[in-house]
Amino acid sequence: MAQIDVANMEGDIDYDTIMKEFGVEPFDRFLPQMKKSHLLFRRKIIFAHRGFGHILAAMHGKKPFAVVGGFNPSGNLHVGNKIFMDQLLFYQDMGGQVFIPISNDETYVFGKTDKLESATDCAMKTVIPNLIALGLDPKKTKIFISTKTSKAYELAVKLSAKTTFSSVKAIFGFDNQSNPGKIFYSVMQTAHILFPQLEEYGGPKPVVVSIGIDQDPYMRLARDLAEKIGFEKPSSTYNRFLIGLQGGKMSGSKPHTAIFLDDDEETVRKKIIGAFSGGGASLKEHREKGGNPDIDAACQYLKFGFEPDDKKLEEIFAGYRNGSVSTGDVKNLVIDRVTAFLKQHHNNVEKARKQVDKFLIAP
Repeated sequence: MAQIDVANMEGDIDYDTIMKEFGVEPFDRFLPQMKKSHLLFRRKIIFAHRGFGHILAAMHGKKPFAVVGGFNPSGNLHVGNKIFMDQLLFYQDMGGQVFIPISNDETYVFGKTDKLESATDCAMKTVIPNLIALGLDPKKTKIFISTKTSKAYELAVKLSAKTTFSSVKAIFGFDNQSNPGKIFYSVMQTAHILFPQLEEYGGPKPVVVSIGIDQDPYMRLARDLAEKIGFEKPSSTYNRFLIGLQGGKMSGSKPHTAIFLDDDEETVRKKIIGAFSGGGASLKEHREKGGNPDIDAACQYLKFGFEPDDKKLEEIFAGYRNGSVSTGDVKNLVIDRVTAFLKQHHNNVEKARKQVDKFLIAP
């Protein structure tokens, strides 16, 4: 069985090879069937799935379904996190109930913080207000902190008795140096994925999880255990990673690779001006030979949502390829779009701080 080190995934990613190795299916075939789609689907940023047909049937039939999107409270959110939130908001608009587990336990056992309390504090003061500020509806959203939610722990305990260390080791590649917290967390995240199917939330139902392919091992375990406790197998969609500002993978632990949701206007400007370019070495060369928007960081920010109009995006990319649109043109556009978004977001965060209790599940 193929493995990805979910804690240390780095470098360029061959998505076609990953689909074959992990047994996930291309998402393309669902596009003609979707009555309403998001740009992340249309632009093939969401490239693969497991069992999405169940979710599509629920949406078309106006049947209950849920969406799960977990977040790690190791620091402030960045634009890459926003992409997952855009998906949650799409499903919420389509009638889905949104569940957001905040994995303070993961933050601690994977060594992203020295204190569990620090992760919990980050969740309450930073992560949750930022998520709410992006547009969540309190009537359709349940947020819970992993170590503070007894129902999640109880579910994890039940699930832990339905698998073996041998199975978990085969999926995640644990060895003798892996701390026991990482091993138990694999079951805890499975509980997060299956949480919406508890009786108090309506019982078994279709559930979709929007994740990066690095998180697929958790989905495999969740799908393996779901039917053993009378739940439906969860579905999943997989999106491509937004490239870092310097090329390669974006990382929350490397501030120069990402735009963070608390960045000020000057920080955004400096980061984007210095971002990796797919254009020519000089303006003259770019005008003559054009550039490659597929490896250009600013162009990819437009593709991943900062240019909402598909036709305009095609025009910008075509101009970039033939040299009529320069790297500077694209970077200036992205600076304008990102700073406008963040200005509004910062205002929304201050309002969201007063609404946290409306979203939280009681311990």
